[in-house]
Amino acid sequence: MSEYEIAEEVGGRYNIHLEYNWRTHVNALPMRAKEYMDSICNSKWGWYFIPHPTMQWDREDWYKDQTLIITFEDEHDLARCKLSVDLT
Repeated sequence: MSEYEIAEEVGGRYNIHLEYNWRTHVNALPMRAKEYMDSICNSKWGWYFIPHPTMQWDREDWYKDQTLIITFEDEHDLARCKLSVDLT
């Protein structure tokens, strides 16, 4: 099994959509939160962003106009993360 396949099975991945979603109040996923979720999640999980209707891609701070969605294969991982992860 390659390193990519192993990481795909155990860690969170960008731009993945799974069954259970956590719509957050932030526009980015802090690295410390990603590393912590990697350590407590037992199934696949990932994240993606939803751009706001006011998104202006040509602005230097365009990323501020998006919402982070964290997505999980297992509902228990979702509950565990919502109760213990600090996204600030």
